[in-house]
Amino acid sequence: MFYLVSILVLIFCAFLFLFLKKIENKGILLIAGIFLVAYLLSNFGPFFPFSWFPGALLLALPRGSETIRYEEDMPEAGKEMLRDCFGADSVLSEGVKKELQYFDECDQVNVTVHYREWTLSYKNAEGRDCTFVFDNRRWEFSEGSIESDMKQYFSVLTEEFYRKNFWDKGVAGISGIRENDSTLYFQEYPSYVSPDMPKSRAMFDQMQQYSLAESIDFTRLQYQEVFEKFPYMLHMVLYVDYESGKEPEREKQRQETERKVRQMTEELISYTGHTLNGVVNVTMMDENGYADAFTIAVVKGEYFGDTEDGREYDIALYENFFGSLE
Repeated sequence: MFYLVSILVLIFCAFLFLFLKKIENKGILLIAGIFLVAYLLSNFGPFFPFSWFPGALLLALPRGSETIRYEEDMPEAGKEMLRDCFGADSVLSEGVKKELQYFDECDQVNVTVHYREWTLSYKNAEGRDCTFVFDNRRWEFSEGSIESDMKQYFSVLTEEFYRKNFWDKGVAGISGIRENDSTLYFQEYPSYVSPDMPKSRAMFDQMQQYSLAESIDFTRLQYQEVFEKFPYMLHMVLYVDYESGKEPEREKQRQETERKVRQMTEELISYTGHTLNGVVNVTMMDENGYADAFTIAVVKGEYFGDTEDGREYDIALYENFFGSLE
């Protein structure tokens, strides 16, 4: 009887692994598996250790499929906002039906998503053809959700510009730099509320009330003006490996790294007409991980001395752009 149970278990497992991915309707397989486990439990009690294994595998079976549909069409307020931000000559396509499929590891279900996608064509300040692509994959597709996609698009455009024209060249000559870990972000001012920071409430409220859509015209966007016109900053993160274990050589490498980072920062300050807002965090690494670090911070083109407490820097950003927070 032992061999019979073993053979049944092996056959079941082979069937499961060979055909699971090929079967779209897994309900029959699930029911058959349940009956098999029940049969083994009720008739072959002494061989219980073998009977729970198929049941455990059955728990990993996908529980079916799920379909999500986003049917909302473009709101009129959204169309007006897009015309204001991308110009009257911009062209908005009709919503194109799209389908996305993926497997949800958490719920163990195959998910199919139906949604609509729009493409907006416009010319930038240099006369080049550009496109802004967005969709309605929101539980509430509205003017606000379109603005969220537009904010992300704005960040991507600006990041690409500063990466291509400053970052790539600036970090290329830094010895020991971890290129895959080092990066650049263009992001909104930090927004949070802290009990021991009274001004943080006013900062949070300012950012909540701010609307990029009311301030930006993509057809006239000039990247050297983004820090003066919008509450955004550059955040640059670098990881650099020490190339020697000797302290004098490490200090020399650290100084050279800082020199090149400051040189890049000076070029950014000059290009932006002394309006740059940004932070460069440099972490020096060795075989044990973190070894040393330094930070360079700039507000309105001027170096910000106190970088130990990041909250003071955040306050300076807000007061520079919005005015007094009192």
